[in-house]
Amino acid sequence: MNDAATTSRVLDPLGVLLRRLTRLAGSGEDEAPLTATQRIVLIELHDAGPLRLNALARLIGTSAATASRAVDMLVQMGLVVRLTDPDDRRAVQIDLSPDGRRSVDERKARIADAFAPAVAALDRSEQRELVRLLELMTDALASRSDASAPTRSPVPPRG
Repeated sequence: MNDAATTSRVLDPLGVLLRRLTRLAGSGEDEAPLTATQRIVLIELHDAGPLRLNALARLIGTSAATASRAVDMLVQMGLVVRLTDPDDRRAVQIDLSPDGRRSVDERKARIADAFAPAVAALDRSEQRELVRLLELMTDALASRSDASAPTRSPVPPRG
C-alpha cells in the first residue's frame, strides 16, 4: 500500500539528506550565485546538451519563457552559449561554455566529496541495493513525465 504516510516516511529523510548534502557541498569561491532553475539548466546541459530551448524547458519541467530567462542570465554570466543548430540553421541550440562545463564539473566534484562519507557508511551490497532502488524510483517518476528525459545515470562528459 502506498499512502501519504508511507511516501512521507521516504521523502522526509531524503529531503534531509539532500539539504545536508547541499550545505556540505556549498558553492565554489569564484561561483556567482545561481537560482535553482539556473543550476538545473547547467546540469541538464552538462548531461544532455546541446539542446533547443523547448527541449530544455521540457527536460527541466518548466515553461519555455522561464527556461529562456534562465538561459539569458547564464549567457550573460558566460556559463552558456547559443549555437546554430547543425540540423536547422534557423534554429538555435544551447550548450555549456567551457567555463560552464568547468563550473559543473567542479560542483559535481564537491558534491561527490561531500557525499563520500555517506556512501562509505554502506557496505558494497547496500551500495548496489541503494543504486537499484534509486533507479527504480527514478524510472517510476520518468514514466509520469516526458519520456525523453534521461532516467539513468548521465552519460560521461564529452570532450
